[in-house]
Amino acid sequence: MQGPGNENRRWHGTRRTCNLGDKNQTRLCSSSQCFLCSIIRNSFDVSLCKANTGFSRFGQGIYTSSTSSKSNGYSSNGCQSSLKAVLLNKVIVGKGCKLHKDNETLKAPPRGFDSVLGEKGQDLNHDELVVYTNDAIRPSYLVMYEP
Repeated sequence: MQGPGNENRRWHGTRRTCNLGDKNQTRLCSSSQCFLCSIIRNSFDVSLCKANTGFSRFGQGIYTSSTSSKSNGYSSNGCQSSLKAVLLNKVIVGKGCKLHKDNETLKAPPRGFDSVLGEKGQDLNHDELVVYTNDAIRPSYLVMYEP
């Protein structure tokens, strides 16, 4: 799905420690460990990305995918809930650099590019879109589901 200005909608899974999204639970929590509420409240922060996952295939960036099941793998609960949460985001791709192999040292896209497009195949089972600036992504929808 592509929009004006090369805007795409992409999925992002993250950690939830509160019950936001469960029945009658609509308030954001203030826990610094609830990355879901932090993203909804303040948007994304690229400086926190690598520290939270421990592995970054294309360096320190904000990872999204057009495949919801890929993002499901990064969605986790630190609370008692039968539901999981993922975010559907607006992501500005700009000029994307297609990569097929890991490059964990990236802190920005290669020169002349605005983002990295991890192509399915070789090292990847699912596509990935990685941006390296906070302003390139905004959360749009919170999707709750039963795994």
